[in-house]
Amino acid sequence: MIKNPDFIDMLPHVIKRVVNDLKIEKELADAERTIAESQKELSILYEVSKAISQTIDLDKLFTIIFDTITGIDTLTIEKKGGIFFIEGDRLRLVSHVGFPEVLVDYHKNLRIGSCLCGLAAQNREVIISSNCTTDKRHTIAYPGMPQHGHIIIPLKARGMVKGILCLYLPPDITVDDGTVKLLYSLGNQIGVAIDNARLYEETKKYSLRDPLTGLANRRMMHIVFDRSLNRAKRFREPFSVIMLDIDNFKEYNDTHGHSEGDRLLVELAGLIVHETREIDLVVRYGGEEFIVLLAETDLDEACEVAERMRSTIEKKCATTISLGVSSFHENMLTKDELIKDVDEALYRAKKRGKNRVEIKTRIKNRRQNDKAI
Repeated sequence: MIKNPDFIDMLPHVIKRVVNDLKIEKELADAERTIAESQKELSILYEVSKAISQTIDLDKLFTIIFDTITGIDTLTIEKKGGIFFIEGDRLRLVSHVGFPEVLVDYHKNLRIGSCLCGLAAQNREVIISSNCTTDKRHTIAYPGMPQHGHIIIPLKARGMVKGILCLYLPPDITVDDGTVKLLYSLGNQIGVAIDNARLYEETKKYSLRDPLTGLANRRMMHIVFDRSLNRAKRFREPFSVIMLDIDNFKEYNDTHGHSEGDRLLVELAGLIVHETREIDLVVRYGGEEFIVLLAETDLDEACEVAERMRSTIEKKCATTISLGVSSFHENMLTKDELIKDVDEALYRAKKRGKNRVEIKTRIKNRRQNDKAI
């Protein structure tokens, strides 16, 4: 029995102090755990940021994203997944790892709001599914589909969801709230990186394209021209060029206005492309002039293409065109010589009445070096 009245009086204070000390210890432990988790989260975000900043090439970026995310120790993620871009009311699968062909087919026309990926795009939220075979939100299934879970992350940039990152979990894996918070942050990081890469791709594409017609511009022409000419020289393959010009285009513009003139250029560009193959290159050379680079095409074949173009334009457009044709030959040394020859042929077509095809060649044994067809 405790007989000291002072101790009895002090006991409530002692108990209160012990409780406070325990409370402080718990708060310190919680704080230390929070700091450790924050440090781990910051470390992951840093590693991901460092990895995805290595390139601005989209295909390389996709590979880095998958390798980096699936390599995070704290996330039990399988080496499997896909990246979707939002296009209108659909999701387009742009990259994947480990998808069977049947799954790729299922995702070719995925509507926003459909299945887990579509829901994440619609709701702008991370979705965790521990087992998709029992998750009613998971509406896509195929024969032989194994049990699995999902982490679906919306990829955001400039305040909008730009895409979806679909990751795979082993079945019945739980994900805590701290990890979900981390996934939101990763989605923002990856979304910005992908958005920047897409903007870069668009800029690069338009720097090589004519903004009005969508055709290649001079810059792209010189790149492809050099490559095609070097190949022709190396493998002794035929290579031909057509230069064409719209007849009386200035008068057409003066009569109908520049807007109608632009419309005519776009229409004519489409008709020219229709008469070529995928391996050919149609270029808006400047103003109303166009150049067509014809790979693996000799002079006679190029003349046939030019005549088809002339006939098609005459029938379907409110104008006509004049064309010059020339072809690479061993007597020709440079790109400038070939452009000079085709330009001279076009000039002759203009002088000789327009709406016609003329050729110029340096083939010595041909009966005529300059010929109209």
